[in-house]
Amino acid sequence: MSTLIGGLAVALAYLALAAISAALAYAPTDAWTVWLASGLTLGLLLAATRARWPAILAGAAAGAAIFALLVGGTALDALGYAAIEIIGAAAGAWIALRLAQGAIAFDDPRSLGIFLLAVLVQSLIGATLAAAWHVATGGQAGSRTFGVWLLADVVGAILVAPLVITWAAFRAKRSGGLTVPQFVAGAIAFALFAGLLFELFTGDTRARFGGTMGTALTYLPVLFMSVIALTWGARGASFAAFCGALITLFNTIREHGPFAALDDYVGEAELEAQVFVAAVALTGLLIAALAARERRALEEARDWRTRFEGAIGAHRLLAYEWDPVGGAFLVTGDTASHLGVASSKIASLADWLSHVDADERDRTAMAFGLRADGGAIAPLTYRVVRADGTPVTLVDEAQAVRDHEGTLYRVTGIVRVASPA
Repeated sequence: MSTLIGGLAVALAYLALAAISAALAYAPTDAWTVWLASGLTLGLLLAATRARWPAILAGAAAGAAIFALLVGGTALDALGYAAIEIIGAAAGAWIALRLAQGAIAFDDPRSLGIFLLAVLVQSLIGATLAAAWHVATGGQAGSRTFGVWLLADVVGAILVAPLVITWAAFRAKRSGGLTVPQFVAGAIAFALFAGLLFELFTGDTRARFGGTMGTALTYLPVLFMSVIALTWGARGASFAAFCGALITLFNTIREHGPFAALDDYVGEAELEAQVFVAAVALTGLLIAALAARERRALEEARDWRTRFEGAIGAHRLLAYEWDPVGGAFLVTGDTASHLGVASSKIASLADWLSHVDADERDRTAMAFGLRADGGAIAPLTYRVVRADGTPVTLVDEAQAVRDHEGTLYRVTGIVRVASPA
């Protein structure tokens, strides 16, 4: 029963997106500006487990067949278009998941690249089969069918599949999601993005803005899409791209907006609009992927730092990193407990040496000088004096870090607090 309900839901969603695509068709050339339903099938396959693929493919096949009949196709046409839909989508999803070795999450550029490969595979297979079907059934415009199908499928998949994939993983949470400033910044950027597109693509742009100014202003929505992607991530970027595409395409096919104002031949404005909405969507996804990768790297670095500090703290250790050229001296660990001074107060080698017992300071400084000159780095044992006057013995073991040319880059050390002197 659940499989039947799932397949029915897919078929209804497919028909809804197909109906929107039909409303966006460019009548003078009988061309589909965008085929949104292709993105639904691909997105569901990439987001679902293999066990759910039969229901998704059955629902997509049913939706494609029913829509073909609704627009005047024969029963044979319906079967043909249903087969084209599921073959192309299944091939694209299968290849993508094999390469990704996991889910497509738009959390790094590689994931985005694999997704685009899936889109291309699906669209090429679909366009090839559709052109062959058109010729086999008596048509004479096989190459034109191939081109129209390919472009409409690519744009539709780029707009809808990320929307399906990212929102399929959405779960309402009390915490751990967007912060209030992030949400507000994204909401403002989305309002400006949608509002500017509506202003640009409604009415006669040439008369309202004068000359080619309207076309030049189409770069501004990309700026706001960047902010959306940085604050709302891939989920928000895909939603904004879909909404923006509907505004752009619905107005362009009605001869409104900057592209229609510069239309030199039938269909040029629609082609420019297709490229524009795809470019905006891909820009948002790429920025979201780069931001997610950086955020993940920062989280991993923070986790490593937490574990490192916990480990050295549990074993009464301190760690330092010394730059012999610049002089910076960064200490990690509980210096307040062991040395009686906060680590923030130790910013240079001189600061560190100032806590060394006066009788051993010259010897210790000389040893550090030999380290800076590239000499052998032997373990050191020396005493430091806490702020309360208590002497503490330290065992300092260091390691030289050299760059690719063999030049000393850093000296890193682990200091064990042996005992009070």
